[in-house]
Amino acid sequence: MAIVDCSMPGQALQDLRCEVAVVGSGCGGATVARVLAEAGRDVLVLEEGGDYVGPERLTQRDLPMYDQLYADRGSRTNADRTIAVLSGRVLGGGGVINACDVVPVHEATWRYWQKVHGLADWSPETMAPFVAKALQDLEASPIPENMVNRNNQLLREGAKALGFAGEVMHHNRVQCLGLGTCLIGCPAGAKRNPRMVAIPKAMTAGARVLVRARVLQIVNGKGAEKTLLVRTLDPKGYRENGNFQVHCKRVVLAAGPVGTVSILRASSLGNGWLGRGLSLQPQVAVVAQFKERVNAFDGIPQSYAVTAFERNDDAKGLHGYRIEGIFGTPGILGSLVTQAGVAGKEAMAALPQVAACLVLVPDDPVGEIVHPWSGGRKIEYTLTDEWKTRAREGVRTAMRCYLAAGATQVLVASAPPIVVKSERDLGLVENLSFAPATIGLISAHQQGGTRVAVSADQGVCAPDGQVWGAPGVYVCDGGVFPSTSSTHTMTPILSVGHALASRWLAGWKA
Repeated sequence: MAIVDCSMPGQALQDLRCEVAVVGSGCGGATVARVLAEAGRDVLVLEEGGDYVGPERLTQRDLPMYDQLYADRGSRTNADRTIAVLSGRVLGGGGVINACDVVPVHEATWRYWQKVHGLADWSPETMAPFVAKALQDLEASPIPENMVNRNNQLLREGAKALGFAGEVMHHNRVQCLGLGTCLIGCPAGAKRNPRMVAIPKAMTAGARVLVRARVLQIVNGKGAEKTLLVRTLDPKGYRENGNFQVHCKRVVLAAGPVGTVSILRASSLGNGWLGRGLSLQPQVAVVAQFKERVNAFDGIPQSYAVTAFERNDDAKGLHGYRIEGIFGTPGILGSLVTQAGVAGKEAMAALPQVAACLVLVPDDPVGEIVHPWSGGRKIEYTLTDEWKTRAREGVRTAMRCYLAAGATQVLVASAPPIVVKSERDLGLVENLSFAPATIGLISAHQQGGTRVAVSADQGVCAPDGQVWGAPGVYVCDGGVFPSTSSTHTMTPILSVGHALASRWLAGWKA
């Protein structure tokens, strides 16, 4: 069974029927599609993005890859433009463009969701077999020592010198070539992501997959038979050029928090919690200059994490912060350069001597996806003072690690830049205000907006992912998390996908 590209000539589609329509093909959508199809259900997957597999399509070129692989072509931000909100828009979703970090939900977070949010079926004991299935899908393994590149080694050396605990991370690569362009897709096909694992298995089991198919609305979402209004897109996904309908018994929305909230709102489904409780888990980039060549663009971008400052918090789950080595392609790195003209050119020319990391700071679910009267959608999100305090602490710790590793200077790309050349300068970090238009933060882990809860007055979905008041409409993406998972979201979403699909199969009538 082949993937149907709705943009191709001759692919004008008549109305379709299925038992279960899955909207979105990332970690949640692909996983439930596979589990349901392997159980004999009639599954149709609809993906707005295109299918990008292999070196002929994953070109390692910034502009065309951000254009085709990222939602809003990589330009999505929160309303005050402080935070770049990065997510996938491609068959396979965020797993196609992430750094392959396999970090399961910490026991403290599962326990917090179980005890504080009352989610009995989300305990670490109940979720353990589904986490195991996710790790099996990912073929998770420790990153080999010989693939911890110089960029990550410098962070590790500095942390060790200061006595800070850390770890070499696990990943989902097999036969990695160390190309270094993970954030714009792997042309070697080394990532064991949904496109390479769950989608093929779902299709082998009989699932149909459509790409360049944009779902706008669910009609009769509270009825026994639901209808999806779908627009086809042109080959680049720029314009709508046709339409068809999908008639189904059940709908699973897995379009990411922003996409899923948009469809539910257009369908007049959900309740007053819809769009609320959004976590962006912003990350702060810290950059260090060395005399030696680092060549951070060679090899695996993210392989070592300083974990000493993560902490269990009974009131929040896993909190504190962690620091992870990272590097990107010239496009994303250039976006973090605040200097203009000759100074900006010199900063880019110095990249071979640069090391970089991200300070990952779990946040409270304070954001909201809103739809103003003028139409469209925006992400309202304001950094809390408590988050800023932890972020500054994390920045100081990262700077100390690099100074201990021999950096000549360490900076945060704010306006003006915060530049530290010795530990005596660390007090300058207090000048980091995080005010709009003074710094660029990164969000790659959006969660919430359709949170699960034990009752409709506490969230959008029931604990099994079904939207309150809309029988047969389910959500399975990061939007269902009642708070931040406090880590990378690939493994958590895969785990929840396995858990929810298993529960649906146990409860659905044929």
